[in-house]
Amino acid sequence: MTKNRRADSVIFGFDFQVNAAIVLMLENIKDLESLKLEGDYEDIELKLKNNKYILAQAKAVKQSSKDFKNVRKNLEKALLTLSEGAQKVATVQLILITNSPNPLNERVLSNMFYGHAHRTYDTLPDSSKKLIDKYLNKIKKPLDTNKFMIQVLPFETDDDKERYKVIRQVIDDFIGDLDLNNIGINKKLLTIWQNEVFKNGSKKVIKLKKSDIVWSIISLIVDVGKIDDKFAEHFDSSLYEEIINKYKEIIDSCCERCETFIKILHDYQLFKTDKKEKDKCLDFVMTRWTDYKLEFKLEHADENVEEGLIQIILYNIIKNRIAIDRIKKGVNYDI
Repeated sequence: MTKNRRADSVIFGFDFQVNAAIVLMLENIKDLESLKLEGDYEDIELKLKNNKYILAQAKAVKQSSKDFKNVRKNLEKALLTLSEGAQKVATVQLILITNSPNPLNERVLSNMFYGHAHRTYDTLPDSSKKLIDKYLNKIKKPLDTNKFMIQVLPFETDDDKERYKVIRQVIDDFIGDLDLNNIGINKKLLTIWQNEVFKNGSKKVIKLKKSDIVWSIISLIVDVGKIDDKFAEHFDSSLYEEIINKYKEIIDSCCERCETFIKILHDYQLFKTDKKEKDKCLDFVMTRWTDYKLEFKLEHADENVEEGLIQIILYNIIKNRIAIDRIKKGVNYDI
């Protein structure tokens, strides 16, 4: 293999690892506490709320639909590292996640791993179990086969639409389960999770807390572009433009805002007013905005911009409170 081809294979492999992590993250989102790539125990580590782990070894094959010459080596290596990881930390599941549709190179498996497949050890044919057992017998402290699963994630070609189609479908299903009526959020989330969150080349170990994942969704839901004209009329037009520009700056810079946003919704729920219900949001925004000056402090911004900025943020949070509540419940997120 030439140097360029080797480098290309490494990039392809990391791309697969990133997208496999997204899929595993969403499949386990309700029980998830944090996610690591290149962690202490495995390629992909999912720490759960019960302090136990799901460990996954990611193995990608560049031409997965026709190249099966190394899949058994990949299986053997995965069984070894997963066994080692299981000795270091309490686990509930140990996964070999690969893009090979025949990860054991057996004829009997030709259709078993069709599409996006999940196969536990006990659902495999006897010949496959024997092969796995043979590799495990070489390991001093082998993994528990009751925890072992092979997951096949289709991922091939240089065409992005084809390569990422299953990952997009997983995100589509996730957003559908949250019942969010937000056009285009699916594509935006894929971009955020692929490029802005996971593919941070300056970090050898990439870790995400659950709040980081939830924030990715909420930040798109409270997009400033969805502020209605009636509320915008409360601001001078030139001042409003400056506020909108600052809004994007401060929202994009947020990384620990989930707790703040949920606290604001809690404050709003407790807020008492003499106004009619339809005017409660505006009354809260206009009378309580000073309570959050420390949360959304802007450097070098005059008082009018700061006031308008906080009011618009509060307004957008409250107007999207139903969607935020769906996200919170859908991913089982509590502060």
